[in-house]
Amino acid sequence: MATFPVSEKICSLTKIDLNLLTLFCLIYSMGSISKVADMLNISASAVSQSLRKLRELMGDNLFVRSGNNLLPTVYADELYDNILPIIDKLSTLQPLSSLVKKKRLTLYTEAFISPLVVPELTQKIVAINSDISLLHRTADLNEAKITELLNMRQADVVFSTFSVESSNIVCQKICDMKLVLIASRDHSDYPDVITEAIFREANLVGYNTKNEKIIYHRSIVDKKFRSSERCLLTTSFASILIIVSKTNCLGIIPEMVFSTYAEMYRLKRLDTPFTLPQFSLYSSSRKEIDKIISALLVDFSVNVSY
Repeated sequence: MATFPVSEKICSLTKIDLNLLTLFCLIYSMGSISKVADMLNISASAVSQSLRKLRELMGDNLFVRSGNNLLPTVYADELYDNILPIIDKLSTLQPLSSLVKKKRLTLYTEAFISPLVVPELTQKIVAINSDISLLHRTADLNEAKITELLNMRQADVVFSTFSVESSNIVCQKICDMKLVLIASRDHSDYPDVITEAIFREANLVGYNTKNEKIIYHRSIVDKKFRSSERCLLTTSFASILIIVSKTNCLGIIPEMVFSTYAEMYRLKRLDTPFTLPQFSLYSSSRKEIDKIISALLVDFSVNVSY
């Protein structure tokens, strides 16, 4: 009886348990081992054991616990996107080494940094016509949180005001970030050069953050130049722009954001009798990051530093 050569790729499929992949998809979509166990009418320990096997097979933690939920790692996001069509078409099943066809760049920033980097980075990804898709998330960041996000592979790149020092993380300065005081062109009578007395009594909108650097500088300004609390603290950067544009409130935002949105929101810049703080913006990523993404970040750094 004639025999035919067997593809090494087909042989490699014998190492894959389809049940593990289907359980992975269910855990990914439901974010809970117990919910998957209830759905399949099996024990939670059986689901956990299957997940442990898949983690060993993939060489990745796949999920990290956050409260009662399981959050996917960067690798798990990519794996899920590619497993679904394979589940639908078993005849086209490929080895895991070729699952990921489109690279997803998972980006973390603080909310006030988002308008500085996300539009620019998206524009560059589209311009080079790459196979990179962008997933953007915001979070309160510090050095420990940034290191955790990168080491746990929940993020590919993190943009922040923190310079991270770690043996497996590349951190590079993107630009200096100068802050400016803004007011509405249509709803305020503030002079172009504001006095300490006016600033002390003005309604001021602020960004609500846990960033230690911002909190420190804000406390100095408030202690010396403010007689009342800010009228609003918000985590929404867009809300600051809208509220300032529609009221007589003042706001403090990065100069680059003002340059971009001044005309859209009809904002004007006010000179202050005191110096506003300046921050530096950094990008942090793992050293083994994809070469295309690495080159994109280098180009991004050069072009944003204007």
